[in-house]
Amino acid sequence: MSGSWPKIIRDPIHDLIAFEDVPCDRLLLDLLNAREVQRLRRIKQLGLTELVFPAANHSRFAHSLGVLHIARRFLDRFQQLTGHGLDEERRTLVLAAALLHDVGHGPFSHAFEKVTGQNHERYTLAIILDEQTEVHQKLRAHSSTLPQQLAQFFDEETPPSGGGHRVPPYLAQIISSQLDADRCDYLLRDSHATGTNYGNYDLSWLLAQLRLQPDGARFYLSRKALSVAEAYLFARAHMYRTVYFHKTTRAAEVMLRLLFQRFKELLAEATPSARLGVVPGAPGRAHAAFLGPMALPDYLRLDDHTITEFLKGCTEASDPVLRDLSLGLLNRHLFKATDATSVIQAGEVGKLNAFDARVRDHLKQAGLDPRFAFADDTPGDTPYKPYNPDDRNPATQIYIEGTGGRPVEISTESETVAQLRKRYVLVRYYSPPEQREAINRIAGAILYKGQS
Repeated sequence: MSGSWPKIIRDPIHDLIAFEDVPCDRLLLDLLNAREVQRLRRIKQLGLTELVFPAANHSRFAHSLGVLHIARRFLDRFQQLTGHGLDEERRTLVLAAALLHDVGHGPFSHAFEKVTGQNHERYTLAIILDEQTEVHQKLRAHSSTLPQQLAQFFDEETPPSGGGHRVPPYLAQIISSQLDADRCDYLLRDSHATGTNYGNYDLSWLLAQLRLQPDGARFYLSRKALSVAEAYLFARAHMYRTVYFHKTTRAAEVMLRLLFQRFKELLAEATPSARLGVVPGAPGRAHAAFLGPMALPDYLRLDDHTITEFLKGCTEASDPVLRDLSLGLLNRHLFKATDATSVIQAGEVGKLNAFDARVRDHLKQAGLDPRFAFADDTPGDTPYKPYNPDDRNPATQIYIEGTGGRPVEISTESETVAQLRKRYVLVRYYSPPEQREAINRIAGAILYKGQS
């Protein structure tokens, strides 16, 4: 970018994202250039999804920039409604939270976190609060209380510092709710990158129809936004079913999870001196990730490139499980799915147990370890979550102007949204492609017997 203002970043979703010569925007640019944020360029937003949708290799950095831009549009809309903007301190706080919301993510986040226990939310907090990070230093240079104030967005137990107060609920909802800047960006961005239309909705109209309760308890939508709000919620539902839960994407994720589990098992069995030999040439920090909680500097050295190099090393491992799984992932020789969703919907759990046992016996006879050659996968989602006060983090509902002019929860005004309150679960089993024919025969004899 040139030395003149405004600084402009081109984005395929939001076109021009501008930064002006004002203290808030100068801080945001400084944060963008912090090494912890730049690391997000090396972490893909959709992990292994590019094995199915080849252009879906956009980064968490690009997504974070988009979330920042949408959060700014939320704030600009609230300024239009109230006739005055937020004070500089709160505006900075909200926009910094939007930019940094994903800064703690690790590589291939879900499979990696599930096996290693390295929690990205904990690392997000650490990056903000640790005095050694560039993010913390840039925040503190702007305001000594800003890191602690910012932490409240990511940890309800962290009190604001300096006698500050928690931000009003409507501002917190910009960062985390069922209608937040994060979802608004990833639906559009992921839809664009995958070449699908499922995630498209009219963001500009949605923002134009925002309204604000006088007490700041929440923002809501005007009645004119009912159709676009429905489209937004259905966009999320369709993206989960067709992209995020795609059977082949999930096959790759299952394989990566199995590989991580096997590696962790081998490390636990090996002596400390032998651990580096489990995967020849693997980065040492890849080992550390599977041996317990990581220090923040070591965690920040992990990215997708680290795990890719680790997978390359696994192709030369003496362990056949590591070797076969890594070769399959690197060369897209992926496990095949057996769909048993209809069986569980029919309540025939006994069939699943019988199928599982028969397949494991078959794989043993074929010389394979069924722990790493056969896995169930049960992704599920509630497209629009109902409020449950007993949840650890109860869902924040979407409100819309009702027929009487007062804001009401949207599913009371829309039968289609009410249908999205139902949770669904998919049930699939995954196994090596070489075993597909044999496992299909077992499925036909047990799972699908009697089905038309």
